[in-house]
Amino acid sequence: MAMTQSHSSRPALFRTWLRFFLLLALLTWGLRLLASALMAPEGLWPTAWWWGLRFDLAIAALLAGLTVLVIWPLARLLPRLPRRGWLAPVTAILLFAHLGDWLYWQETGRHVGYEASELMNSAGSLGGMLMAQWPYLIAILALLGLVALVPWSHASARRQGLRPELAMLVVIASTVLIVRGGISGVPQSPDDALRLGEPEAATAALNGAYAALHGLQRGKDHRLEPMVLDDMSEQEARRRLDALYPDTSPSAAPSEARPVNVIVVLLESWASEFMQPLEDGRAVTPRFAALAAQGLGTRNMITGGRRTTEGMFSLFCSYQNPPGETIAQTGLAMRDYACLPELLNHAGWQSAFFQGSHENTSGTGAFAQSLGFQASFGKEAIDERSLPENYWGVYDRDLYQFVLNNMDAMAEPMLVGINTNTTHDTSVPEGVDRLIDSDGRQAGIRNTLYMADADLGRFVEDLEARDWRHPWLVVLVSDHTSRVEGTILERSRLPFALYAPGLVEPGTPARTPHQRDVAPTVAELLGLPMPTAMGHSLLDPSAPQLAEYHQAGTLGWVMEESVVEFSLRDPSQQRCFDWRPPAGPGPQRACAAQEQEAVRDAYALTQQAQDALFSGMTQRLAPRARHTTDLRAQVAGRKTP
Repeated sequence: MAMTQSHSSRPALFRTWLRFFLLLALLTWGLRLLASALMAPEGLWPTAWWWGLRFDLAIAALLAGLTVLVIWPLARLLPRLPRRGWLAPVTAILLFAHLGDWLYWQETGRHVGYEASELMNSAGSLGGMLMAQWPYLIAILALLGLVALVPWSHASARRQGLRPELAMLVVIASTVLIVRGGISGVPQSPDDALRLGEPEAATAALNGAYAALHGLQRGKDHRLEPMVLDDMSEQEARRRLDALYPDTSPSAAPSEARPVNVIVVLLESWASEFMQPLEDGRAVTPRFAALAAQGLGTRNMITGGRRTTEGMFSLFCSYQNPPGETIAQTGLAMRDYACLPELLNHAGWQSAFFQGSHENTSGTGAFAQSLGFQASFGKEAIDERSLPENYWGVYDRDLYQFVLNNMDAMAEPMLVGINTNTTHDTSVPEGVDRLIDSDGRQAGIRNTLYMADADLGRFVEDLEARDWRHPWLVVLVSDHTSRVEGTILERSRLPFALYAPGLVEPGTPARTPHQRDVAPTVAELLGLPMPTAMGHSLLDPSAPQLAEYHQAGTLGWVMEESVVEFSLRDPSQQRCFDWRPPAGPGPQRACAAQEQEAVRDAYALTQQAQDALFSGMTQRLAPRARHTTDLRAQVAGRKTP
């Protein structure tokens, strides 16, 4: 009889998963409620708390699913199965992850997420920290005792057949759907918290346990490590940095920001190398050339990175990327960099970022919002299309039309960021004019450039035809280069044009510009302070020549009439050549004493910039920023009239 009783019920797997999921969700939701009340800045607490529900549900679904996955084979193999205690192990993981993250946040002001893979290296220290928090440990043990009493849901053992397996498939599907955050092509990650546009709010929204477990599954290989730059003493590096950035008091600025609409077009993968006319004289990008001639333009801007997110950090935040790396989708992205979009938000601009590819490929959409863009859109939001997709997404023609439609609903002044997509690929759709009648790779590169250039010209014409309330300007600049098979310098040259009718006189920059110079230039036109920028306004004739590029451990430093390249691992490995744009670079030659001294300056700048980046002190790198005690208060005081 006892044996019959033991066989009278079995776990109902889906109902068990649902019960465990709801309990864990309520538990982690409550824990984050307590944490958010302290983490979130004033005025952002409700938003940050509700936004973070997606992470609460994801971690709860994952842990409940893993528990049921363990129960399923045991229920099939064993004649007897305890009904209680199954939820205790994953609840312990959840509670201790929350506690560990909370302690880490108290120490560092950020989640443990991307450092989670290193926790085992400090297991002893972490254990000591946890033991010191004995009141929390008692509370955790009490909660575990209560959770251990929760049983699995039972079902009749008669005529089960394959029902447990079918229920398990439903459990797996439900778990995957919630953990991914929906059925979209790109699963959610801790970086989605950056969409709130405020580093403090993102910290409050992110579930600490979710961030920690996500960091563990990414592993050590995905954690951003600072490059070792110890070839120069701290004293010499600081002295050289101060010489590169003279310590001058900030000049008087207008009391109000100048209301100008700003459109920044990131020309996906455009490389100056491919914009040269063909052998028969035909222009590859005639519309860009015309706009550059009517504004401030060059094809010799120096890139700040090799990926879209690296270009965005350099362009909008005017700061040096980690050499060969991006801060997007890492813990560094959670920090505050006083980027141009954020400053414009505080000054009253409405902003949005648009992409022709998937909105969050490589974390780009979330990264844009972390820099201050209020909204982000990708190809999945573009319903009206006149052309088929390429391998990455919609062509620029459809992207520009989508942007124009959305601009109609935006208030002026506005900041619009656009990451194009036609040149992400090398294919031109049927019915579109080609520059070269060939299917070869080189022809495809120039044909897509030619098509993208034509659509860009039409987009600017549409901007000119709009009934603007305030003046407007458009920045055309490549996010990075691609497919260039040449020297590092050739792979680092970008097109740039600032077309601002009535605001900027036509001309060429007086020096070789860097991507970092774009944000300070726009900020000057708008009358806003940006003292933390590493770049300088291109409208300032007295600004120094500061432009460097990097690839695979080699740093190139651009001087007035020459370029020196050297190894960051061994700065004594140097090569020099003459270069004064628009002429091409000369042959390699021996480095002169002036260039050897420039290597020391370049090394000092990189060492100090990287130290400030990884220590969270970027806003105090340039001496001019040390005069600014509260940048946001200054910007907020310059609201547009």
